[in-house]
Amino acid sequence: MSTKRTRLMRWASPIGAVAAISILAACSSTPAETEVPLESGKDTIVFAIKEDPTCLDPQLTSLTTSLNIGRQVVDSLVDQDPETGEIVPWLAESFETNDDLSSFTFTLRDDVTFSDETPLTSEVVQANLDSLIALGRTAPLASQYLAGYVDTTIVDDLTFTVNFSAPNAAFLQGASTMTLGIVSAATAAEAADVRCTVGPIGSGSFVYESYTPNDSVVIVKRDGYDWPSELREHTGEALVDTIEFPVIVENGVRTGGLESGEFDIIQDLPYIDEARFTTDDFNLYAKANTGVPNGLIPNTTRPIVSDEAVRKAMLLGTDREEINLLTGSASGNPATSTLTSSTSGFTSQADAMAYDPDAAEELLDDAGWEMGADGIREKDGVPLTVTVTAFYAQDVLEATQIQLKKIGVDLQIKIVTSGDFFSAIATGDYDFLGAGLTRSDPDALRVLFSQASSSKWAILDDAELESILIEQAGTADTDARQALIDQAQELIIDKAYIIPLLETTQLHASSSSVDGVTFDSASRIQLYDVRAAE
Repeated sequence: MSTKRTRLMRWASPIGAVAAISILAACSSTPAETEVPLESGKDTIVFAIKEDPTCLDPQLTSLTTSLNIGRQVVDSLVDQDPETGEIVPWLAESFETNDDLSSFTFTLRDDVTFSDETPLTSEVVQANLDSLIALGRTAPLASQYLAGYVDTTIVDDLTFTVNFSAPNAAFLQGASTMTLGIVSAATAAEAADVRCTVGPIGSGSFVYESYTPNDSVVIVKRDGYDWPSELREHTGEALVDTIEFPVIVENGVRTGGLESGEFDIIQDLPYIDEARFTTDDFNLYAKANTGVPNGLIPNTTRPIVSDEAVRKAMLLGTDREEINLLTGSASGNPATSTLTSSTSGFTSQADAMAYDPDAAEELLDDAGWEMGADGIREKDGVPLTVTVTAFYAQDVLEATQIQLKKIGVDLQIKIVTSGDFFSAIATGDYDFLGAGLTRSDPDALRVLFSQASSSKWAILDDAELESILIEQAGTADTDARQALIDQAQELIIDKAYIIPLLETTQLHASSSSVDGVTFDSASRIQLYDVRAAE
């Protein structure tokens, strides 16, 4: 068994990793052989999760808890190295694309089966992609990765080509995620509600054993599994027989259970408890979410929000260093752009969004927003009050609320359920949304800010930005695409189309007896190599 032990395990993708997703071809390789076979002293790992996963199929959900479990059951065509951004083979032993990134040809391994013993074939992949298109908004993230999807043409049982109507620079990275993970033909043909409650039949190293809503999920090792990507530490079957995921909503119960030995691993260690678990008795696992940081995303059709001076004042009147100190992980960084610092293509906009309350107040004064007796500015009798709709990170919003009050902005916080949050997006009934989007590729900017995106959150009218976002998605040249992504980040901050607040850090903890817990490129958990001493 590996003796490697690091108290704080932190992952970050390098800036410029966009280059890696334009790889034209790769050859299958074998995971690094270890001199001493890895093994686990415990057969069962108990991993306490913070909430009910609600849906077991990773193609149909964006909930982190659900994705962390689904990753263990569903494999993907390719994998992405979270350190370098390189795309490597997984279910597909090789892959290539045409010059303009509108067609992607994959050749599958010939030894992969699903847990119902059916083989992985080109026809199964075709059924997966076609069904995701048919599901539409039921598979919201998948529809973005497949923007412009035309069809999948089958060359033979193991070779196929995915075709798009226009260049899709983000597809190959998307193919590495569990969102585009491949399920059996039987699962692809099932109704969405069945897939969520019963769980998919995948080709992963684990299979679902049971799911009791609001109580627990149990997965067990897949017999005969032997097709991990080269990024894993070992080959063959998973190292533990069973992983139990009890739903433990109370933070104190999760941390107490880790300390007492009831749980081996816990999800979402509260940031406030981080220092307490930095002893030799525990391992911490920290990685900033990739994609768009947690922030205030505007609907500029609302009268006050449409005032650029107001949005810019809010941008300059927000102290992100203090927000990170008060509400973030000790392992995290303040938000400094419209992409998080762990995202491919990130370019810092720190200077343009530096905390400057004096400049913020001057902007509001010049725009005619006069300070009222109650400390809230007003203009023509209308108070400078705006509302943010969110379903998590209330502490981040409360810290922001206090800061904005100092410059005379009244930020009202509306905490809703996740269902109501997405209903608000569908109807456009909000001033600001309070959230972030996790995605490894900088195309996350198009998903949230392009008005042509079916999953857009920002509502705005900016032809220049729209053109840049569309063009980068179809640009194959790495340097040219990076230049467009730089322009988009600069323009979004210049117009204050987002008020970045915090780079959310995924922070989990385990007993020091646990090893092999890793993050994938999207900051989600991979447990194929997990093991624990007795």
